[in-house]
Amino acid sequence: MGLIDRFNRFTGEGVSYLYLVAVVVTAYEVVMRYLFNAPTTWAFELTIMVCAIAYLLSGGYVTQGQAHIRITSLSDRLPKGLRWSLELFGMLVGVFAIGVLAWAGFKPALFAIQIVERTGSAWDSPMPTVIKVLIVVGSAMIVLQLLVQIVRHLRTR
Repeated sequence: MGLIDRFNRFTGEGVSYLYLVAVVVTAYEVVMRYLFNAPTTWAFELTIMVCAIAYLLSGGYVTQGQAHIRITSLSDRLPKGLRWSLELFGMLVGVFAIGVLAWAGFKPALFAIQIVERTGSAWDSPMPTVIKVLIVVGSAMIVLQLLVQIVRHLRTR
């Protein structure tokens, strides 16, 4: 369990720097486009790709910290036992839903790897391949973290 926690923490904190990369690339593009009238063919796609990578690989980290958006105005008023049961139910639904996402994304990800799927743009990056693979990887990270959270939750009963 600790290994999954550490992996998700390391990955989440590591990919957070990709947002800084996106800012730098965007600033570069703005300078090149508006000051030198020399726009790039790659900056927009690269910005989208690094933000998507950061988003997809940070799900386990967010799950570990229980930092997903919650509306607790109702659950905070429930008796402790019922709140505990609803939290468990929510985690089980999450495992099922994200597990289905990982399972459904596996075949398209494999196909994208086989053909090295590309965007078809001027830069023609392999962004579709990267994103499809990371949907599966990120989903698996979330499922593993949810399973750890469920075990911990059951131990509090």
